Amino acid sequence: MKSSFIAVCATAGVVLASALAETRTASRLNAASLARVEAVTSYCENVDPASDSEYVARVAGAMRGHSDSEVQSARNSTEYRQALAQANEALAKVPASSAVRACTEYLAEK
Repeated sequence: MKSSFIAVCATAGVVLASALAETRTASRLNAASLARVEAVTSYCENVDPASDSEYVARVAGAMRGHSDSEVQSARNSTEYRQALAQANEALAKVPASSAVRACTEYLAEK
């Protein structure tokens, strides 16, 4: 009887620790990743305006769980500006003939 009580207490401890682990705070917003998402969605909004709202939703999803001040701080960082410039440079090289298809595939990604 005593050993089963100890087993139940140990199991309860593991369950409690698992539940507490799930309540971690949101991760830090990666400025370079945000820049890339915003560059791609901005580009795609221009080449595929019919899907504009879906691109806006993609950006909103990337910022979910982060405060406005955290997003603004990321946007003001050197890391963000460099990643945005690199992404825009790469996007400028995408052939117009494949741009809409590429953007459609971007929206299809989960």
